[in-house]
Amino acid sequence: MKAALLGCFWFMVASEAFAHRLDEYLQAARIAVATNRIDLTFELTPGVAVAAKVLERIDPNHDGRISDDEGGAYAQQFLKDLNIGVDGKSVTMNVMSVSLPLVQDVRSGTGGIRIQATLAVGSLGAGSHALTLTNGHLPAISVYLVNALRSNDPAVEIGKQTRDELQRSYRLEFRVRPLAP
Repeated sequence: MKAALLGCFWFMVASEAFAHRLDEYLQAARIAVATNRIDLTFELTPGVAVAAKVLERIDPNHDGRISDDEGGAYAQQFLKDLNIGVDGKSVTMNVMSVSLPLVQDVRSGTGGIRIQATLAVGSLGAGSHALTLTNGHLPAISVYLVNALRSNDPAVEIGKQTRDELQRSYRLEFRVRPLAP
């Protein structure tokens, strides 16, 4: 009996941890660092209670369809609401791709927006580096997640990740090792 109750408890906790909240705009960022570029993927999922607020920005003509132009404009606005820097210098992100859901999926809380962006950082020299990211997009309705991926670049070593309590502000420390001749 105890085992069954304990199992039910853990199932409820796990389900709640992975559940998408209805009244929040979940903005999850993944960061991939290489010696010559930094790629960012943003997964944006509005809950049903805030979907209308998000759709006002994505579908400004309210025709019930998100065109490629509307999606591109939203992606640009989203990136403008972010402050990103590398080694203390502000950098600009370039949109690489935007994946848009159907409006009815956004309204149901299952429609996720994916924005892939890149930072052309030239060639990062050997040594310690830091990336900072502050997300200021729709803070009144949003929750944020951010994490670095293990680098596929053998010269890059991901170090310490520091986040504020809300994960709106993030700092990633990483090193670039000199490649053997």
